[in-house]
Amino acid sequence: MKKWAIIFVLILVGVGIFSIKYYTTLLDSKDSAIIINKHYSFKEDFQDKQKLVQAVDHIFIGEVIREVGDEKNAGNPNTQFLVRITQNIKGTLLGDITVNQNGGYYKENGKLYLLSYEKTPLLKKDKMYLFYLTKTNKGYFEMMPKYGSVLLNNEEEKLKQIDSIRKIMGEK
Repeated sequence: MKKWAIIFVLILVGVGIFSIKYYTTLLDSKDSAIIINKHYSFKEDFQDKQKLVQAVDHIFIGEVIREVGDEKNAGNPNTQFLVRITQNIKGTLLGDITVNQNGGYYKENGKLYLLSYEKTPLLKKDKMYLFYLTKTNKGYFEMMPKYGSVLLNNEEEKLKQIDSIRKIMGEK
C-alpha cells in the first residue's frame, strides 16, 4: 500500500512539473508575443531611393541563414542574423556576415513582447532579401528599419530591384 502511495505521489509530481513546463513554454511562444510598434527617427527621407543608396555602405542580395543573437541598444532589443551574401550591388562583401536589426523579442513582467520599428518584420530564415547596410565598428552590419531590407519572393523581383539600384548608381 505504501509503495502505491509513493508511486502515485511521484506521478502527481511528474504531471505537475510537466504541466508547469508546458504552460511556461506556451507563454514563451513567439507566436503569442504582444507586438509593440515604435516610430524610428530617420536622418533623411529614405523613401527617395537615391538618398538611401547614397547613405549606405553596402547593397547586396543575401539569404538569411539563422538568428545568431541579440543585444540591447538604449534598453531596446536588437536581433542579429547570419546572412550569406549571394550578389553584391554596392560594396564588396564575401561569405557570411552578421546583420543587426533593430527590434526583437523581450520579456517584461512575465509577458513576451516583440518590438518592431515602422512595422518592419524580423528577417526570416531561408528567405532572400535585398539589403541596404552600414558597417559598424562592433563587428556587424546595421540595417535601418523599413528601408534596410526588401523581401525577394522570386527571381523577377530580384532582377527588378537590382536594375533599379544600378540605374540610380549610374551603372548598366
